[in-house]
Amino acid sequence: MKDEEMIKLIKNQDEWGISALIQQYGRYAAAIVTNLGQGNLLQEDVEEITADVFLAIWQHSDGLREDIAIKPYLAQTARHKTISFLRKNRLECSFDDDIICYSKTGLPDEVIVKEEQQRIINEAVEKMEQTEREIFVRFYYLGERIQTIAKILTINPSTIKTKLHRARKKLRSVFEERGYSYDEI
Repeated sequence: MKDEEMIKLIKNQDEWGISALIQQYGRYAAAIVTNLGQGNLLQEDVEEITADVFLAIWQHSDGLREDIAIKPYLAQTARHKTISFLRKNRLECSFDDDIICYSKTGLPDEVIVKEEQQRIINEAVEKMEQTEREIFVRFYYLGERIQTIAKILTINPSTIKTKLHRARKKLRSVFEERGYSYDEI
């Protein structure tokens, strides 16, 4: 089933839509959770978080759009749920997530600022060269380790680290151009 069909069904609270989504993207979501867990999660934890991802999508279906692929939304939801679980259970969350991890809770002003920051990040990532963008997304959004990315892309791990460092530096300068200090991010 195509993404747009699933999204329409989910928005209409039709269980066939969420079932199709789980069938098509269940392993993808579980892989993200597992990667972000970095060995700190039991299989039961992975299954619980993955189920929470699909429940969140079901509960917040009004935010879905048929003209936008669901996979990035699913990845971001999996990422958010995993990091929340790790922090709630005081498990190690060692990767550098301060750049792209935001909460939708808080005062309305805070939510607006965080949404603006997320828009800035998305625009900056979109402007990155293709390899740099893929490394950035794989590391920050999918939680893949540097060694894994290096194998997949057949790039030296030191090059991966350098590209991530440069990407963070570019993001920092984009934020500063827009009036944010790095401490606010």
